[in-house]
Amino acid sequence: MEPRRGGPDRSTLSSAANVLLLLSHFEKHDSISVSEAARLLDVAPSSAHRALTTLKELGFIRQQESGRRYTAGHRLLDIALGALSQIDLREIARPHLQHLSNVIPAQIWLIKLDSTRAYSFDMQMTTGIALAEPQVVSSLPAHTLAAGKLLLSRLSDAQIDKLYPRERLETSTTRSISRKAQLMHELKLIRKFDYAVQIRENLPVSAAVAVPLYGAIKELLGALAVSGPAEDFDLDARRQRIRLARETADAITRDIRDRVRRRPDAV
Repeated sequence: MEPRRGGPDRSTLSSAANVLLLLSHFEKHDSISVSEAARLLDVAPSSAHRALTTLKELGFIRQQESGRRYTAGHRLLDIALGALSQIDLREIARPHLQHLSNVIPAQIWLIKLDSTRAYSFDMQMTTGIALAEPQVVSSLPAHTLAAGKLLLSRLSDAQIDKLYPRERLETSTTRSISRKAQLMHELKLIRKFDYAVQIRENLPVSAAVAVPLYGAIKELLGALAVSGPAEDFDLDARRQRIRLARETADAITRDIRDRVRRRPDAV
């Protein structure tokens, strides 16, 4: 049957409305299940599953490893960053990174993932800290860094298999993860506890912890990492740095949300 002339097809409008309803769900919620989507859209679970599958295939949402729930995907991040292009993450984050670097002796990094490599897009350093030059992060394998492992943990096992088709992995030190099976085990733990640690894995003298950094709609923007001399990262120090890193990441997210709400064109 052809759409009636003079206006859009009602079924198209209905499908578009359902898509918008599903996407708007992530403004206040971290995830959604098929049954929740069915109730939200007032449709059968099979119809809700088709809608979620379509959004997943387009990259707007991603399916959790358990397969039971869906979370925001990279396309939502792209749209959010495009719509908020006037908001400079580095500008917002810098005073928070500076404050954290004044509290503890460390280098504070914002890290993103590029395939199997991790690179920094901002850094603050405590005066006098003795570590490698900042640019070294951009040339290191992701699986040797706390931030890199944390960001890899956000990928599915199938995506990890594509990035690491071989069992043997590149190493930077004798403490580096050298096999994919070992990496997969560690990524499972990182997903459970929502932070990552490395001790002498990328440099013989350094250690780091990393936590996720989220944007205004809980989209993953990258990782916030705290690194320093390995001797400064005993168990108590790691716990303190993880707590402070989480507090800093949460403060950055709140500032991003506040900046969004203050925009003149914000709805």
